[in-house]
Amino acid sequence: MARNVNAEGLKLIKQWEGFKEKAYKDGGGVWTIGYGHTTAAGPPTVSYGLRITEAQAAEILRKDIDSVEAAVERLVKVPLNDNQFAALVSFVYNVGEGAFAK
Repeated sequence: MARNVNAEGLKLIKQWEGFKEKAYKDGGGVWTIGYGHTTAAGPPTVSYGLRITEAQAAEILRKDIDSVEAAVERLVKVPLNDNQFAALVSFVYNVGEGAFAK
């Protein structure tokens, strides 16, 4: 059974990421929107002029972290409580699965 970030963990990820209604270029020059969504994570494609609602951003975030949750489950070999799991999902969401795996 796949493990998911609990509601409190998801709330913290949203708080740390911050919501952006309009597409912007992040510090690395990558188009980003919502709660840190980029085109690399999947639809929607982020480009100049794109706008989304906070509800849309929450739905996109939920889809974006599905693969991150799976990566944490696969790569971490010790038991994690819910808060530890949420913290690692947030971390991997930011640094990427490849960097975390190394």
